[in-house]
Amino acid sequence: METKTLLILLAVVVVYVLIGGAIMYGIEHSNELATQTSASSTYVNFTGAVGSCVTADQVRQFVTAIIQAYDAGVLVTDTQTSASQWDYASSTFFAMTAVTTIGYGNQSPATSGGKAFITIFGLLGIPMMALLLTGLGEKLDGLLKPIKDKVFIKDKERLDQLLKTLILILLILVVMCFIPAGIFAAIEGWSYGDAVYYTLITLTTIGFGDFVIGTSDSDYRALYKLFSCLWILIGLASVALLLSNIQDLYKRTGPEAKAENQDNSEVSAEKDKVENAKESKDPVKA
Repeated sequence: METKTLLILLAVVVVYVLIGGAIMYGIEHSNELATQTSASSTYVNFTGAVGSCVTADQVRQFVTAIIQAYDAGVLVTDTQTSASQWDYASSTFFAMTAVTTIGYGNQSPATSGGKAFITIFGLLGIPMMALLLTGLGEKLDGLLKPIKDKVFIKDKERLDQLLKTLILILLILVVMCFIPAGIFAAIEGWSYGDAVYYTLITLTTIGFGDFVIGTSDSDYRALYKLFSCLWILIGLASVALLLSNIQDLYKRTGPEAKAENQDNSEVSAEKDKVENAKESKDPVKA
């Protein structure tokens, strides 16, 4: 993909995700605020009545309200609720996880409008993101050309290609997983092992949702989530590059490649026989 085309596609996808985040914010944030207010009120009323007799209906209403709030991503205490899941940064992060198919599952639209929009948004955005990741992967491949062109093991192409692929895997793991994991562990308070697990689950788009960055409130939460979107974009492009190189390795060294090389050798040997036969029949030149 040409650089100009890639830059245009990158700009389109970035604007698309930012607009998607803004729309999701507009749809879901007001509903989230209403849920927070209702759940907090229910909590205060219920805990205030605990000293006296509480009816079964009151308990049922309280449990229902808390469950509904939890499903909407709102955790309620006596005076506070959890950090917003539908502020602009969180909405943009959600849009990013939608078009990259990561889909952690810890956050989902609660309104009919939000559900309808994200469905259409994903259907249009996923193909664009796939094209972008392919283009970025090609550019990253160009940056790694010095490694790919270098011959590490002479006269043994299969081992040489395997070694290059292993070097690529190690580079991607260090740059896109192990180093970011240290940053996430420091910010989120996770163990380093959990942080590595999160990076791998994210960049393979498995996205279980048991670990998600930016769920706690902080002064730099918005900037943190937006930079995480950039990490996801580059990381997924790196994974696409890795998969492409593994596929290329298989084509060069797999059973089909062996069969093709054998066929070529047989054809070459047959041609040599024909040429030798022709030379033996030709009269000797003076």
